[in-house]
Amino acid sequence: MTSKMWIYDEITSVNIEISSLCNAACPWCPRYEDMSTVVNKQLDPAYVPVSTFKEWFPEEFVSRIKFWTFTGDYGDAGTNPELPEVLRYILKHNPSTRIQINTNGGMKAPRHWKEIGEILSGTKGIVIFSIDGLEDTNHIYRRNVKWEKVMANAEAYIATGAEAWWDFLQFKHNIHQVDEVQSLADSMGFTEVHFKYPHGFENGNMIVKDKNFIPLYEIEPINEDQISRVWIPLHGKKAEDLDYESIREDVENFYKDKEGEIKCFSQRNGDVEIRVSSWGAVYPCSMFGHLAKYPRENMQFNKAQMIDIFKDKNISLKERTLKEILNADPYEFIYGSWKKKSCLACWGNCGVGPEKTPVMQQIYKKNKIYGTT
Repeated sequence: MTSKMWIYDEITSVNIEISSLCNAACPWCPRYEDMSTVVNKQLDPAYVPVSTFKEWFPEEFVSRIKFWTFTGDYGDAGTNPELPEVLRYILKHNPSTRIQINTNGGMKAPRHWKEIGEILSGTKGIVIFSIDGLEDTNHIYRRNVKWEKVMANAEAYIATGAEAWWDFLQFKHNIHQVDEVQSLADSMGFTEVHFKYPHGFENGNMIVKDKNFIPLYEIEPINEDQISRVWIPLHGKKAEDLDYESIREDVENFYKDKEGEIKCFSQRNGDVEIRVSSWGAVYPCSMFGHLAKYPRENMQFNKAQMIDIFKDKNISLKERTLKEILNADPYEFIYGSWKKKSCLACWGNCGVGPEKTPVMQQIYKKNKIYGTT
């Protein structure tokens, strides 16, 4: 029998989406329906106020967490107006903790980012600005993000002495700007630049659409490795409409003959991480948060399985404490599935084999940082 995992007293890392609000309209983001600008109807856009954050994460818990990641499946941490107060609360009770904030940087005024920089300066805090190119290309994927605003906000933050990284998603339309981006980042004071390979291409190019779902243009990958294929066509069906019992055997046996093992990104190097959604659901990793309200066809079987896994589990911080949630062992099926490879999300993202590397390692090809944070 597999020993229990994700024990409350052993949690060392929290990955939280502190806001499901966003200024951008990135086509692949599950915040939007079918690569349009229509907000996913399953989503209730909101941010986590500092009062709620304190209820979810009391002082004794905060004091022992080594790493906080503020990133989003549906929103941008920078849209939360109370983010500075959240950071102050964390650092008051654990000044040695590491904080990472991911943002497109295109919201609010420079004074907001200056304040965040002043809070994080001299700590282990980092803000990662996701900027996919230069003035003539960043907006192709980061729709609605204004270049001048990003640059002003990044400059205001960096001027405080706080650490900043630049994340760059590589597409066919911006790959020629890699050297120029590196040079600009160095001149501005970014300490690191990560050139990443996005895997958001489903059966081909991204077809970027407007609010009426009318195609506007296409975003092309650099190579075929970035394209994912739909393994069973569902013709518009949603996970909620699938009879999971009728497909359970096929789904749970889909990867059983694959050679390799699961190396869980949330259980690595002696650390244990949880993922908390903006609506207070506690998941074992961000892959499940990403699936929770995911609308597209090629992930509906994954979502149907997730619904089945949590159908009789109460994982809401709005109704139970984090300790109560984890003490009930809600992830038993997940870690119990690793030898059989019966959890689609686990093998799909953290499976390692002769012909497969984990998604996190594929994304950061340059530094091969799988297994680290």
